[in-house]
Amino acid sequence: MQHRGGIMVWIVIAVVILGISAYFGNEYRLDRRAHKLNSGTEEDRRLAAEMQDIARKIDEGKYLYR
Repeated sequence: MQHRGGIMVWIVIAVVILGISAYFGNEYRLDRRAHKLNSGTEEDRRLAAEMQDIARKIDEGKYLYR
């Protein structure tokens, strides 16, 4: 039964790593998309500013989920 507990620990570690990767991946994706939109129309620039604001809040830890 010791072997089964070890597998469970690795599964939990994998889920935590996946969650952290997804969390920071969203921030990066928003930031990259906002950068592309900054050179667009007025509406694109407004959307870019909102995306940058959300990315900043993610970075500050104010958003736990999308």
